[in-house]
Amino acid sequence: MSDTTKIKLEPLCPEDAQDMFSGLSDNRAYQFIPDEPPISLKALRDRYVVLSSGGNSNGTEIWLNWIIRQGVDQKAVGYTQATLTAEEAVVAYHVFPLYWRQGIAAEAMKSTLTTIFYNPDIKIARAFVDTRNHASIALLHKLGFKQVRTIHDADFFKGAKSHEYEFELTQTEWLKTPMPSQT
Repeated sequence: MSDTTKIKLEPLCPEDAQDMFSGLSDNRAYQFIPDEPPISLKALRDRYVVLSSGGNSNGTEIWLNWIIRQGVDQKAVGYTQATLTAEEAVVAYHVFPLYWRQGIAAEAMKSTLTTIFYNPDIKIARAFVDTRNHASIALLHKLGFKQVRTIHDADFFKGAKSHEYEFELTQTEWLKTPMPSQT
């Protein structure tokens, strides 16, 4: 990546809602996820207040959320997240459509995985993806994830049934396969 496309991850905070609202309002990014664009800047900020609290009220989950920033001006281009429970992390990403196919998701997920696997308690990362989302499936394979099962009728949204693939990546596999951005 050139200096203008390099990314960095910053921990999410409520003030990021302003930078994120426009990109999250693009309907194209919601084709394969049971979610909708934020209804208002205030609603997004309120959601970020909850997410930045760091976990659920009973302490069984730790929520890690990062804003993906790109280039010299550090423009917000998406986010990554990880929900940690005991020895596992469920990971996800969302890159704004304007920035698709530029390697941003791959770089951001490499950084996210490296961060979570620094925690010696986290032994496995899981990701769930709609079976129709070929770009995300390819990215997970590129990152070393293995498909472990198909979940039929995982969800129903936008008038259709959604099937999902579950992928997993072990800490051992991640740490033994160095990637250029894994430093």
